[in-house]
Amino acid sequence: MAILKHLGGVGQQGATIAAIGEALGLKQQTAHRIVTALQRHGLIDRERQTKRYRLGLALFAMGATAADGTGLRRLARPALMRLSAETGDTVFLMARAGFNTVCVDRQQGTYVIDSLTGHVGGQIPMGVGPASQAILAFLPSAEADVVIETNAPLYQRYDGLTADRVRQSLPIIRERGYSVDEGALVAGISALAVPILPRGRDAVAAIAINMTSARLSQDRLPVLVSTLTNEVRQIEAELNPLEGPAIVDLLRA
Repeated sequence: MAILKHLGGVGQQGATIAAIGEALGLKQQTAHRIVTALQRHGLIDRERQTKRYRLGLALFAMGATAADGTGLRRLARPALMRLSAETGDTVFLMARAGFNTVCVDRQQGTYVIDSLTGHVGGQIPMGVGPASQAILAFLPSAEADVVIETNAPLYQRYDGLTADRVRQSLPIIRERGYSVDEGALVAGISALAVPILPRGRDAVAAIAINMTSARLSQDRLPVLVSTLTNEVRQIEAELNPLEGPAIVDLLRA
């Protein structure tokens, strides 16, 4: 697992067995044995000319399956497309992954901006950004406390974010039903997120809209909240096993 994570970190440049062993404190024979096994299963690939190893396409296939393991990605895609087309902004489907929040899907808008997670598959510590805070706010309080305590040392990387600031935001988010950042996390970039709350379950994900702060006026905010909430409610209804056959079809897919 450490080798896979290391290769994921070095990206397209890849790494030699010697570099892998040095980075992870492994003897070359041990590194070679593990790398050979990973290559045999297609989890990593070796470039003949450079003799460097990179993550393999088998991992991509598994990642795609994992991203839609609940059917949520497929179910939410039309909503992301409608929201992006209507608003012109970039829309994200974010889901919880342990102590992190991962970008499961995104729909690029007319106004192109960077995000903290970047591409699909990008992760941020839970508690950072409106989407992860929207999910965190609707977890059981004891569980949310564990997440915040665990991620507290990581928050300072994000413009001085603190565990106290995250905690203070959660009651407000629960009362409003949405989370908003008006340029506090990244100067000039604002975001709005609504959690996906299937009946009888904790928050499983959130849909977020990212935009330049100039585009999030006080007049536009309630319109976006209403539009985003309506889309989320439709998704929740299809995830709700009490709302008819939709969930059966979803599980069969």
